[in-house]
Amino acid sequence: MTAAIGNLDVQQQAREDAAPPASDSSAFLTVTDLEVHLPTGPRKEIRAVHSVSLEVHRGERVGVVGESGSGKSVTGRAIAGLLPTNPRVRVAGSIRFDGREMVGAPARAWDQIRSRSVGMIFQDPLTFLNPVMKVGAQVREAVDPAARSGRDASGDPEAIRFLQLAGLADAAELARRFPHELSGGQRQRVLIAIAIAKQPDLILADEPTTALDATVQRKVLRTLDETVAKLGTSLILISHDLAVVASMTDTIYVMYAGRIVESGPTRRVLESPQHLYTQALLRSVRSLTDEGVDLWSIPPEMRREIDELVQSGAPS
Repeated sequence: MTAAIGNLDVQQQAREDAAPPASDSSAFLTVTDLEVHLPTGPRKEIRAVHSVSLEVHRGERVGVVGESGSGKSVTGRAIAGLLPTNPRVRVAGSIRFDGREMVGAPARAWDQIRSRSVGMIFQDPLTFLNPVMKVGAQVREAVDPAARSGRDASGDPEAIRFLQLAGLADAAELARRFPHELSGGQRQRVLIAIAIAKQPDLILADEPTTALDATVQRKVLRTLDETVAKLGTSLILISHDLAVVASMTDTIYVMYAGRIVESGPTRRVLESPQHLYTQALLRSVRSLTDEGVDLWSIPPEMRREIDELVQSGAPS
């Protein structure tokens, strides 16, 4: 299976050499037996997340991987308290931040968590940036009020500092622009700046570079990697890109059909996957250096076998 991983092994080795392990033995975030039910029609629903358990320690980088529809983004939104406020959206299990139980917590408690402890980076910045506010003002809103200056919001030194930290060289100029005046890569860096401006304990990045071309993607990921390292912030990186997760995380959780099917240290799981689905997922990865190798997809008969394994609750 190591041969199938290709350059993932090299990237993960570089990650291990470059960054220290998690800095605290106690988990900052603990998710236990998380269940999420979503409506699919007037009288129907689907269990999008089934008995998901994971931990994130302080300073640790965690990757959540899986194909589209595996439940990884729903899991991330549940952790951030961002699922739709619909009576038919049901969340059960446990989500604890520093021991504080959040499942069933009121909206005000979730607002406190998101404003102080969790920063979020999403894949479509135009959807999450206010189109009628200058980007500097939007970053300033995330800065601790005690650290804000009395200047015009778009020229606030703290906002500009976080834009610079997020990799924007002309931060003072860009702070005075509106989102539509920036490129896709610049807007994604603005989201990173907003996420880190609150000095969070955890950054949750959900497919943060999907809409970007390969060159810009590498730059944005390098920015995120370096920024998280500087701040010592924990990271949950949700992605379908195994190469990205291999190069940036310490621990990996593999999701299929709403469940965690395998987890462990990123290097070990990628080098020696135990679950049939993880093995199939890795076989679907093709390195740019591979020549004459057809892109592999999971055949129906293997999919059925994987489904049977998942339904039986076989250990991962």
